[in-house]
Amino acid sequence: MPLLVLSSVQGLMEYEQQREREIDRLHAAALTASEAITAAFSRADGKAGAIASWSFALMDDPAACERTLQHMTQADDTVSNIAVLDAEGGLVCSAVPPANNERNFSSRDWFQALRDGADRTHSDVVFGAMSQRQVVLTVRRLRAAPAIDGTESDTFAGVVAVATDMNAAARLVRRERLSADAQIALISRQGALKLEGSGINDDLFENVAVGTLLEQARPGEAIRAQGTGVRSGYEVIVASLIPERLGVAIAAPARVFENWSGISVISTFAIPALMTLLVLVCVWVAVDYFILRWLTYLQRIAQLYAAGRLDLVPQRARKAPREVARLAAVMEQMAASLDEQRTELADAVDQRSGLLREIHHRVKNNLQVIVSLLNLQSGRISDPAAAEALMDARRRINALALVHRSLYETDDLRFIEVAPFLNDLIRNLGDVLGGHDSKIRVDVDCEELALSPDQAAPLALFVTEAVTNAFKHAFSGRDSGRILVRLTCGEDDQCLISIGDDGTGVNPSASAGTGSSLMHAFAQQLGGQFETRVSELGGYEAAVDFPISKSWDD
Repeated sequence: MPLLVLSSVQGLMEYEQQREREIDRLHAAALTASEAITAAFSRADGKAGAIASWSFALMDDPAACERTLQHMTQADDTVSNIAVLDAEGGLVCSAVPPANNERNFSSRDWFQALRDGADRTHSDVVFGAMSQRQVVLTVRRLRAAPAIDGTESDTFAGVVAVATDMNAAARLVRRERLSADAQIALISRQGALKLEGSGINDDLFENVAVGTLLEQARPGEAIRAQGTGVRSGYEVIVASLIPERLGVAIAAPARVFENWSGISVISTFAIPALMTLLVLVCVWVAVDYFILRWLTYLQRIAQLYAAGRLDLVPQRARKAPREVARLAAVMEQMAASLDEQRTELADAVDQRSGLLREIHHRVKNNLQVIVSLLNLQSGRISDPAAAEALMDARRRINALALVHRSLYETDDLRFIEVAPFLNDLIRNLGDVLGGHDSKIRVDVDCEELALSPDQAAPLALFVTEAVTNAFKHAFSGRDSGRILVRLTCGEDDQCLISIGDDGTGVNPSASAGTGSSLMHAFAQQLGGQFETRVSELGGYEAAVDFPISKSWDD
């Protein structure tokens, strides 16, 4: 491992050195390209200066001017056209006639710059109106002819523009230092222009951040650009041709492993890596045979123990190495101990569940005895008000008895299914309040819900009071009607229990009675707020909005 680490460090150092050499080669190529294109601009500027010195003579004879400009254009392969314009921007003569009959160029920014006082300037990369090529214009100011006394005039007389063909200038760049998939492009404020000569058809500068490249370019030096947007894995070198306006960029993959030095970098790392790999294979085979296969077997045994198969004995592990065999023996002892504890816990849980069911059953029976005693007592009372009070107490005790009956009849003593519970409660209330001949119909609309006994008891008592009040006060002067008991819950575990009727509405005496006070108390036990309102059936409605208690989930 130390040998592998040292060879890795050495390989990385050699890789970085070779990579720097590749980047230096790209720097040299970028400088060469910059010098070649700058030389073309210099020749164009020289031609513009020569024409500007005796332009007044050419402007007097357009035909001679055109022949002269054609000879000068043909003498340089990088020059695609030379044109002379008058002070109004009109075309005086040109080596190449305009293709679209455009003869006035006064609106061009380079013309306006010279008319405003500049002596010379360059354009951005533009599509030549006459040469129909991508060109850069080298433009000089023309002055009026000297006075008779030989005094030089500074009056603006027009411009001379020399168009440098960018693709022709690119052919001057020596490409022997560049790979076939490298690309050269001119970058200006209008974008990037890919020059001819690349061995790939894709435009590497299609999504280039031109502004970033121009900001990084420096005259006379090649800069390694950052944050360019060029294809991943490519290095970009830029050099300035015209500061902040025009530059040249080279994009090429900085490959290290295409030459013999790259092979040396690989071999420095590969041989120790191969030796390390061979050692690891040997270790892996030994560890797999003596340890891993036995650990896998013990893992399967542990999974079976987790699934409840605690009576399983790991027989095969007795042939394993001594340490693994000891571990298997400990696991076997642990499984036997867990099996014994599980049996004891199951017996204790069964006993506890039975006791709880017996308690709920006895409480329910005791409550039923109390109800029976109240029935007997109410039969001996002649006072109607007292008899009615005993009947109210009977209904409330009967609701509690129903809670305990639901608990000892369910498999899980922690909660009560509300829908069947409410249906049983309403059926019992209907038998007590109206009998089988009652024409008052009670409907239950309840969502699937489970409540803890701490909430089921006050809920049952609240429903009992509300339904009893509806039977007593909602249908005065009528022998039929409808009561709707509805329980709905939202996604935020908020539930609404409402008991509404189609009766005569709110009875002031009923809303101030004992039943109303009890409903307020039961609503507080549910953790909600009691309210009354007009029912959707047209009568009176009592409702409680309460949160579901999740204590029985813990």
